[in-house]
Amino acid sequence: MSPEVEAAREADLPAIATLNVTAYGEFEPRMTPEGWAGMAASVAAVETVAERAAFLLVRDGGEIAASVAYVPPGDSDVPFPAAWASILLLAVSPRCRGRGLARGLLDACIARARDEGARIIGLYTSELMTGALHLYESAGFVEDCELARRHGLRYWRYKLTLRE
Repeated sequence: MSPEVEAAREADLPAIATLNVTAYGEFEPRMTPEGWAGMAASVAAVETVAERAAFLLVRDGGEIAASVAYVPPGDSDVPFPAAWASILLLAVSPRCRGRGLARGLLDACIARARDEGARIIGLYTSELMTGALHLYESAGFVEDCELARRHGLRYWRYKLTLRE
């Protein structure tokens, strides 16, 4: 059964920021203190991301269990071509992993991009995010290019062609 995905409200943004830092916190032990500080600040900056993206979420018992930012075609920013739709900040609470929440949010973003006429939807991931990479590849995303290092890590951009 697919999770119930809903649009986030402005009042949800602080909880999404907290969720992001908690979810991405699994990478802290494998990063430098400076790298983690940069990543934590970046994933917590949801109000800035919300200026151009719509956050989608899944609740569990009234609390936000997972979220993602979806950027419609025409509004994407570096490292994506503006014409692409894009996916940012996919996060699942550690207590809610393994229940298909990330896949449900990913599928919702892909469906929305198709509905909005996007030709391509993109995302990026780092060398530490191996679980996410498996999810993206299972959904049909393919590596597009390597990006500049961020937070001391290697990153790659992935894309899914929705229509030729």
